[in-house]
Amino acid sequence: MGIVRGGDAEYEDYQPSLEEKTEKVEAAIRAVLEADAEVLSLEGKYYSTDEATILAGSDLVVGVRVLRLTDNQIGDEAVRTIMESSKLGRLEELYLNTNFITDAGIRGVVDSTRVSLPRLKVLSIADNRLTDASGAALVCSARFPKLETLDLGWNEMGNETMKALGETEMLPCLKRLDLERNYIEGAGIRGFVKGRVAAGMEELNLSANRLDDEAVTVLASSPALARLKVLKISQNRFGDPGARALGESVALSGLTHLYMGRNLFGPEGARAVHESKVLVNLKTLVLQEGVEISPGLVNFSRPELLRPEN
Repeated sequence: MGIVRGGDAEYEDYQPSLEEKTEKVEAAIRAVLEADAEVLSLEGKYYSTDEATILAGSDLVVGVRVLRLTDNQIGDEAVRTIMESSKLGRLEELYLNTNFITDAGIRGVVDSTRVSLPRLKVLSIADNRLTDASGAALVCSARFPKLETLDLGWNEMGNETMKALGETEMLPCLKRLDLERNYIEGAGIRGFVKGRVAAGMEELNLSANRLDDEAVTVLASSPALARLKVLKISQNRFGDPGARALGESVALSGLTHLYMGRNLFGPEGARAVHESKVLVNLKTLVLQEGVEISPGLVNFSRPELLRPEN
């Protein structure tokens, strides 16, 4: 900042050189990897394309197994640069939550012939700017054959992504799927339960979507979900009929954890699940959620911030 005497202030818009950025990024990498040579957490660093390019090309990351870049300024060019990196071949977990990735960035990754993350098991792209256009393309891509966990929550995906999940043969190892706070309805659920991905599910998070009684009944009656252990469907739109379907669901009898608070069912629906004769393996059952018992929930004055209403 340069200050001119006389009352006026002039601010210099200083931009560090690429060499200066490289020195700073590599110093940060070294410092983090001192604690654990396989886990690189660079969250909230304001990293954008230049920093991503430096990281992706650095010999310092060759041994990294877990890379966390949550809450940065990673955009479309940067996400492709990271996933095309020849230095990250040992990567097993990649977290890109809360960045600026759009459909164009994911389509660029899907279409690239240089993406090579053969060991990747966990991919989180939650809270970005993605729609069905990239969601459907991603789950049908052959780029991630070992993926076991996929987090696409807090985007703008809906039925087309779910239908693509019901059709794809490219995610044979997927066990955990998070699509919280998206726009999924019954049509998406009907498509999803037809495929191979549903048959492999162990944990499924569909909280804060648009699931009504019909959608929940489809879930509850689907034999494809026999391996499911954890189901999260809080903050949706189903009432007593959906709750009864869950309580009577032989298909979901393997559930050990069920979260269904903040829906429209009343005492009848709650009893149907709580007193179920088939959900005998439940260890955790959440029928009611509120800020007084769940500190992580915020009592927003705008309910659409909790679940999509329109």
